[in-house]
Amino acid sequence: MGKTNKNIKVNYENDSLTIEINPLIYDLDVIYSACYVFLDRAYMLIDGDPKKKVYVEMTPKENQNMETIGGEFNNELLNYAHYKKMGQKNAELRKIILQRALITNDPTLVKTHIEKS
Repeated sequence: MGKTNKNIKVNYENDSLTIEINPLIYDLDVIYSACYVFLDRAYMLIDGDPKKKVYVEMTPKENQNMETIGGEFNNELLNYAHYKKMGQKNAELRKIILQRALITNDPTLVKTHIEKS
């Protein structure tokens, strides 16, 4: 069994790799998102304890460089973690913009909302 990055273990005997992920850094939904990107390229298995360690085992569907696919998976984890963080940061702004768009299209919504309050 070879080793590329700190969290990637390549098993050349069965053409698979295991990625160890700290769920305190990457939430389970971020891990799922990263796995989804690789569904067309590899068979995926997620295992472990979402409070301690999560393991993603990948078996490529075609002959691919294991170190490369593992590194690309790590990049996707970072990509989706950033996307989630920015989504949370901008959630209130998106809500305000959506409310403004709805009110612009139907001003009676303001009156209805005030009457219910």
